[in-house]
Amino acid sequence: MVAVHVVLGFTSANPAIHPGGDNAAYVSLANSLADDGTYSESWSPGAPPHTQYPPLYPAALAVLILLGATTWSAFKAFSLVLTALATAFCFLWVRRLYGPRRAALVALLFGVAPAVLISAQWILAEPLFMALVFASLWLLTPKPRLQGVRPARDEKSSWHPRIELGAGLVLVIAAYFTRSAGLPLVVAVAIGLALARRWTALGVFGGLFAVAAVPWHLRAGDTYASAFRMVNPYAPEQGEAAWTDLAGRVMDNLWRYSSEIVPTSIAGVGGMAGVVLGLALAGIAVWGWVLRVRKRPGVPEFFFLLYAGLILLWPSVWSSDRFFLPILPLLLLYAGEGLANLTAGFPRWRPRVLAAAAGVAILLPAASSWLERSGQAGQCRLMVMSSGPLGCYSANVRELQAMAIWTDERLPRGSLVFVRKPRLFHAFSGHAAMAYPFLADGRSLLTQADSLGVGHVVLGNWDRTGAMYVNPVIQANPGRFCLVAQLRTGSAPPISLLAIRGAGADDVPGPQDPGDGVAACLHQDWGTLPSSAESSSMTVPILKQE
Repeated sequence: MVAVHVVLGFTSANPAIHPGGDNAAYVSLANSLADDGTYSESWSPGAPPHTQYPPLYPAALAVLILLGATTWSAFKAFSLVLTALATAFCFLWVRRLYGPRRAALVALLFGVAPAVLISAQWILAEPLFMALVFASLWLLTPKPRLQGVRPARDEKSSWHPRIELGAGLVLVIAAYFTRSAGLPLVVAVAIGLALARRWTALGVFGGLFAVAAVPWHLRAGDTYASAFRMVNPYAPEQGEAAWTDLAGRVMDNLWRYSSEIVPTSIAGVGGMAGVVLGLALAGIAVWGWVLRVRKRPGVPEFFFLLYAGLILLWPSVWSSDRFFLPILPLLLLYAGEGLANLTAGFPRWRPRVLAAAAGVAILLPAASSWLERSGQAGQCRLMVMSSGPLGCYSANVRELQAMAIWTDERLPRGSLVFVRKPRLFHAFSGHAAMAYPFLADGRSLLTQADSLGVGHVVLGNWDRTGAMYVNPVIQANPGRFCLVAQLRTGSAPPISLLAIRGAGADDVPGPQDPGDGVAACLHQDWGTLPSSAESSSMTVPILKQE
């Protein structure tokens, strides 16, 4: 299963980097740890301490940097290694519960799942989180006792179970420090220890967790809790959600996960077929979970309930396959148990036929999804070789990379820039950056620029936010801006770098007028696009050797 996952993950891996900011942020945080031992946001003005992402995954990337990793490809390969480990631990955990045959099937379905293969190609914390979750569940699951076989020695005198228990508890805490969504696992383990009356283990676990978590909580505050309460964390102006809104949020998320995210994550199936597959899997899995709880609930059952409740309660804009992956094997397990129960009265051969049909219904579309992504990855490799780590994306994405590389050598160190994607811009330029305010009052941008010392703004074509929030300010205050440079990577309008002049600055026209009422800066450097070597390099610019 692990070998199959590695082969499928490698052949379908998109060599480009993700255009979102999280990937760049993780690498920047790792660089901060490796460079000066601080966990700070080097992309933000003043490099403040970081409080959003728990530090374990950036620390793992920092170790890679200290060992010599400098390319995007190295960090992406590390994600594939982690998902391979997650697949292996998934097998070991399920084998301890049900034996090797069912473990092989669940691990295979997990390892070939499109969402798992996709997570293996991005620089995100999910692969490490899954590996830690499955490894801890494996170690915390008691070994089954064989009837008629007497232990060689009293279990209480054996250190082996205690070592496994201690290692499992440590991995649970490590999972929490990889993603804050690991809190349901912490609570589930605490409940499991309490029900088993293992008070000493519970006390040690609680003490270790408190020692590690309290300082982090004091540092981070309620970063996620405050976002959790919002209607939309990406649009703070919409305010906080009322308690009465939570029921609607749960129903919306439940429908989206059941009808869309589950089938696409497991089998890559969309449309009406995906709705049918997703609702069937979710419904049978819930029944299988109920059966497990009625027999004897354990840590996995508590974890499934708490984690599923968390992702159903949080804002719907966060809902995605990334957050479903840690309970994907559990859903498959419970669906298998539910199906076995529903077919218990059938002739012996029918349940096996139904189980085989269910496996084929998942594996065939998953294989088709892999073939499609493999073809896309092959095409992308050629584009990355010629145009760099963002070469597979449209011109509006590539132009941001080009402008960031261009500013690396041309803006003085310590410059602060307004830009749509500050963390990505920083990774390619090394300059501190922040998103321009998404406020249409015509003055917030300049007010922030004056108070924080922002000297430049990048006006590109990433999305409509530049036209909505930057253009009106420029048109109302043309004397506060001058054009430094424009770069064009396609047929769309060029991306522009504007200098923000101090309050009360005179509008002194330059040697040419670029239009739109903005004069060229007196000491402008129109320059050219970055060289092909600069653009196509897979070295992370902020990690380049001086």
